[in-house]
Amino acid sequence: MREDARTLLATEPPAQALHAWMLRFADWAGERRGICEALVAMSASGRFGTGPVCDEVQQILAMVLEAGAAAGELRSDIDPVAVGGILAGLLSVAGAPEQRPQLNRMLDVVVDGLRLR
Repeated sequence: MREDARTLLATEPPAQALHAWMLRFADWAGERRGICEALVAMSASGRFGTGPVCDEVQQILAMVLEAGAAAGELRSDIDPVAVGGILAGLLSVAGAPEQRPQLNRMLDVVVDGLRLR
């Protein structure tokens, strides 16, 4: 997952890289039994941010968000834990492969909200 983020940052503007990485994460999570369900449960309990998958996601999100802030494209006051929680919430309502168009539209809204104004 981390290498995907690095590759995306090397080839796309940070906001596009963030959007694309979150879609890839959704695909990755959908291929692993229980990952989406665990993320949804953590999000619902308000405890997103614990465990190896969440730690990795937070580190990757921090890397992409920092790149976006450095490029002047994304806000610098965004907590990666908050973005991870948002991603988990989105996957709870649009995590199935057949829901990718809906997830894509929802990610458009999220990433737009993270842009520097």
